[in-house]
Amino acid sequence: MNIWLVHPFAGGPGLGRHYRPFWLADAWGKMGHRVVVVSAAFHHLHRQPRVPGPQRINDIDFWFLDTPRYGSGSLGRLRNNLSFGRAFGSAAAAIAAQFGKPDLMIASSPHLFFVSAAHQVARRFDARFWLEVRDLWPESIIALGMTPAWHPLMKVLGWKERSAYRAADRVICLLAGAEPHMRARGLPAGRFLWIPNGVSDGEIQSALTIDNLRHPLTDRINLLKQQGRRVVLYAGGMGPPNAVEAILDVAAILGKSNSEIRFVMIGSGTSRAALEQRAAALGNVEFHDEVDRSVVHGMLHASDCAVVAFHKNALYHHGISPNKLFDYCLFAPRSVIACEERALAGLEDLVTARCAPEDADALAASLRAALDGPARPRGDRVAAAQRYSYSTLAAQYLAEPRDPA
Repeated sequence: MNIWLVHPFAGGPGLGRHYRPFWLADAWGKMGHRVVVVSAAFHHLHRQPRVPGPQRINDIDFWFLDTPRYGSGSLGRLRNNLSFGRAFGSAAAAIAAQFGKPDLMIASSPHLFFVSAAHQVARRFDARFWLEVRDLWPESIIALGMTPAWHPLMKVLGWKERSAYRAADRVICLLAGAEPHMRARGLPAGRFLWIPNGVSDGEIQSALTIDNLRHPLTDRINLLKQQGRRVVLYAGGMGPPNAVEAILDVAAILGKSNSEIRFVMIGSGTSRAALEQRAAALGNVEFHDEVDRSVVHGMLHASDCAVVAFHKNALYHHGISPNKLFDYCLFAPRSVIACEERALAGLEDLVTARCAPEDADALAASLRAALDGPARPRGDRVAAAQRYSYSTLAAQYLAEPRDPA
């Protein structure tokens, strides 16, 4: 089968984050399918802009669409997002000439502005059209307080969301509990499929054999442990949707009662400067810049515990599927999450402990208990994560019935 996987921010080796399209393409290729990943030549997550057109990266075929560059302003980013669909429609014939017409078109949606164009291209080639939903738009933006519901852009996104659900032959969603939300907005019965994030088979093998990775940051963690510290690691985004401030609340509590615990924060985002400023007064928190995944994995392995927190928000009643949960499970000896119980539905076996969100005392107690208890055996962690290997998920993705019930 010929599969076109369209994702404006698709990542991979040398490309940056959002590895899911790369890993799915790799798994489908090993199943005998031909896959091309269509992405933007420029976006804010790229490590460097790509040359528009076809490229082969680690045996995966990509086609990069020429999209305008932008800085930190939201208008430039919106213009880039809007241009992606037009660029895809214009390039579709050339992509088909190089890689063959699609049998299956998958539009993976970090935003919705290109989905109608992907649907039109699928119809042009008489291909099935599937929609992959990573976040619920516009609900995610509204629920997190980033834009009010009355804003005209939110009205446009709401219309696009409903249109996309009606157009798709199947909707694949990373959130286990999102089907009622989608059904209420026009998704026909029988077209919903939950496929969460996962881990690559290579990372599973790495977790089985990983030893102390030599890198300045892993050396730093090992030095802290030699000094008698217990290292709690956070690795991820540091923007408004990420409840990193909750981890600092816990650091403030434990700094008074458990001075041996040290928090190491890895990542970037719009909130980082404010977080660092607040942490400077605590004395038990340090920040480091974003690094390659392999380095993060080595740091998780060297740490005592990994932590992640979510806001208390009805948005998460639909579920969560952050990549860091799978990384934590594979590589960290312990992991603690602060989120509501239903948010973690289906993924409970990935973590050592869960506590309520926005409750610093509860998270502090959970971290103390995890650190006082035994490390989770590596074999148990790998077995849990293996359920979400991309070879398994890729097979489930295509094996499900394609016709609505």
